Amino acid sequence: MGEIKKQSINNTILSYIGAGLGFLIIYFQPSLISSSDIGLLRLLYSFSWMVAMVMPFGIGSITMRFFPRIKNEANTHNGFFALLLLFASAGALIIATALYLNKSFFVDYYKKSPAFPNYFNEAIVFAYILSLISVYSLYASSLLKTTFTVFLTDIFIRVGQFCLIIVCHYQLINRDTLVLLYIGLFFAQLLLLIVHLLKNKAVSFHIRWSFFKALPLKEIAVFGFLMMFTAFASLGIKFIDQLIVGHFLSENMVGVYATCVMICAVMEIPFNSLERIAQSKIAYAWTIGDRKEVEKIYEMSSRYMFFLGGILFCLLWAGIDLIFSGLPLEYHQGKLAFYIISFSSLFNLLTGVNSSVILFSHKYFAASFFLFVLIAVAFVANNFLISLFGISGAALATLIAISTFNLLKYVYILIRFKMQPFSKHTLYISICIFLSVVFIFILPQSIHPFIKPLLGCAFTVIIFSVMNIRFNTIHEVNKVFRRFKLIR
Repeated sequence: MGEIKKQSINNTILSYIGAGLGFLIIYFQPSLISSSDIGLLRLLYSFSWMVAMVMPFGIGSITMRFFPRIKNEANTHNGFFALLLLFASAGALIIATALYLNKSFFVDYYKKSPAFPNYFNEAIVFAYILSLISVYSLYASSLLKTTFTVFLTDIFIRVGQFCLIIVCHYQLINRDTLVLLYIGLFFAQLLLLIVHLLKNKAVSFHIRWSFFKALPLKEIAVFGFLMMFTAFASLGIKFIDQLIVGHFLSENMVGVYATCVMICAVMEIPFNSLERIAQSKIAYAWTIGDRKEVEKIYEMSSRYMFFLGGILFCLLWAGIDLIFSGLPLEYHQGKLAFYIISFSSLFNLLTGVNSSVILFSHKYFAASFFLFVLIAVAFVANNFLISLFGISGAALATLIAISTFNLLKYVYILIRFKMQPFSKHTLYISICIFLSVVFIFILPQSIHPFIKPLLGCAFTVIIFSVMNIRFNTIHEVNKVFRRFKLIR
């Protein structure tokens, strides 16, 4: 777990810097470009990512599970870099052909968001770029080289997006150029990621076919096939709500809803940072049969993420009125959606890296089943609730789907592996969250709009700090306190 802590801390620092940049984008973007443009870019991003998850035919998940058998620095990992490129490119050709044959359905589905179908070709190219970013990021994670990939995702991309927004605001580019430069930004990320792998001597175009033929190809093929759909369903829960909002409502409403989702996304930073390292560690632990290590990571992931996510949950609730006061009036209708989505994010953090525990075990097929249940629940709930309640319905559908998914995984891991992530610290953190939220709500509305979030944030930090000092929930936090002589 020491390796996980070290890299997770580095990743978290970069991620929080990126979160700060993200907040700048969230706060200023609605005033700089139209909600229609925001909705268009979000639909493009969501659709392309979902397609990107299918293109590599599960080779990314195969990397995380089987790379310990493939790893060999002496011969550049048997040319695995080239194999990833081959799979992703072949998959892109097949999936792109299938999508082109069904283009009329795509255009008809988005009648209420008419600008989006105009960029169908660009979306396919974008999906291919994202598929390569996905597989090579997982390759870097398997090599335990994650810090630079976090920098690219959380800082490089966000700085680039902010620059594009500024340029667009001053009408130096039109919408077509905005879309092309937006995609080009991710292409630059891909090139930098390849350079990173090259510096770590992980790039080779010589595939050692004799080595790969000696591997259990049937097992790998079945795993990859299942994981292809699993990855699609897993990512689908993040984007299906926005894609269906684009079907029922206009691109403007997609922009409003996406902004609310992005505000809540800051809560998921601890999860994203820790999971990048935890995945490879869990995969290795299952490979060597170290159940205790898996259980330890499972418990600590829940405790660390619930602690950090709980703090962020309370800080966001304390400052949400101030945040929305700086957004155009059009966005205020998304406040209820924010509250609902924040609960789904918190529940997701509470249950830890449960997907990784199942995915990298010999019972990985169970994760696929749960994800199919998830995507089915999300699809039905979104179609029903969006038509009734608009973007608040989309948020409620996400909460229902996420809760169902995580409860299924929790029960399965408990019964099948006799593991569960909760401890007395879960109760302590829950009490702190409850007290902080109560304090925020009892603050009078009449006080100055800057004073209310300051008081709410101060109370949250104090009560979580006192709890952590008393019960040592997160040891690293107390080490920082001791370094600055705040505690003994």
